[in-house]
Amino acid sequence: GERLFRSESARDLFTTLYKRRGLYWTVLIVFAAAFYFFAMRLPEKYTATARVRFDSRLEREVTQDPDNPERFRYRMMTAPDVAAEIQLFQAREVRAKVAENPEVFQERPYRNMPEWDSRSDEEKQAAWMRYLFGGFSAEGIPNTNLVVLKFEDWSAQRAALLANLLGEAYVDHRTQPSDGQQKKIDALTIGRDEAREAFQKAITELDQFRRDNKLNSNSASDEVSKLQESRGTLAVRLAESQSALAGMLARFNSVSAVDSERQDLIKALPEISSNDLIKNLEEEIRIARARYNREMLRSTEEHDPAKLMKQELDDAHTRHNDAVQAAFEGLLYQLQTGIDEKSAEVEAFRQQLAATDAEIARLADVQPQLDQFVVDYDAKREAYQLAQKRLSAAEASGAQLPEVQVSLAGRAAVPNDRSMPPPVWLISVLAVALGLFLALTTVFV
Repeated sequence: GERLFRSESARDLFTTLYKRRGLYWTVLIVFAAAFYFFAMRLPEKYTATARVRFDSRLEREVTQDPDNPERFRYRMMTAPDVAAEIQLFQAREVRAKVAENPEVFQERPYRNMPEWDSRSDEEKQAAWMRYLFGGFSAEGIPNTNLVVLKFEDWSAQRAALLANLLGEAYVDHRTQPSDGQQKKIDALTIGRDEAREAFQKAITELDQFRRDNKLNSNSASDEVSKLQESRGTLAVRLAESQSALAGMLARFNSVSAVDSERQDLIKALPEISSNDLIKNLEEEIRIARARYNREMLRSTEEHDPAKLMKQELDDAHTRHNDAVQAAFEGLLYQLQTGIDEKSAEVEAFRQQLAATDAEIARLADVQPQLDQFVVDYDAKREAYQLAQKRLSAAEASGAQLPEVQVSLAGRAAVPNDRSMPPPVWLISVLAVALGLFLALTTVFV
């Protein structure tokens, strides 16, 4: 140390510093003050960090099976795979998903942006797209399948929020099926929807045709069979009614042929002989005749009691004859009424049979059209089932599996310390150190 201090180089250095001490202190103080001044006026930046973990990637293998030509399986991701995925962290789809978030694009991305509230949603989203591209970065951790997402913002809470939203948007974007897979699924879905619409249209047309033609099933032969059974029943009932009508007509003709003046013939009719009123009147006549006969044993017809009993007997005969005549006329009216009702019943059965025959003939004409609708319905149903089977097979075979299995391993926490500008002590140390270096350099030059 003594030799160094007493050497000529050291004396020259200190001599030069002493002679240029004004320049030295001026450069040191001015540069240190300027560095401190500008460093303290740097805009505040907070950096939030989130982590994304890559698990596996989807691979396709071509098989010899014609029913399943592709086979899908997942494999572990390697370092080149992770490096390739880092390039997709700033994809437009990822940033657009965050920019479209209503909680994001309503706030201004930069601290001072004029007329922000008067801008349209598209302009706000475009501004956020540019801002996210500048403050977003991704770095892979060597020898791991983890990627660190960093986002810098002038608000600590918003930096953590944006970092998490970007990580979630990337996970959602990469866990969706690829474009080729999605196009295949979309094409099969469109085919399935078209087949379903055609099938529903066929169902509507078939149902409408059945309603218009009053059909209960998809086959007119079933309706014809039911109608034929009904026709047989109607024919039997018509024959029974006609037979009953013939019996009524015969009975009416036999009753109407009886001489209405012949009481003995009228009373011989079963309907008249069984009449309770006539039986009572006959009993009344028998009693009156017996009394009259007893009275005639002890008196003559000229006596008043005999005349009174004679008058009672004549009145009983009159009532009896009137009752017999009324019963006879009632019997004729009853038979005529029964004949009219039975004739109406026979006519109704005949009309029903005619309507049934007409319906059977109509269904025979409708059968070809119904068969055509049923064939179209069956074809559309099979096409819909086939389209649904193809779509289900594509979904089950892995066509909708995400290309990459990725998840958000660690959410970003709100940073406590700002990343820019550095702490005051660090700025002070850097200002003094750089000031000393620049001052020495200036004096040397």
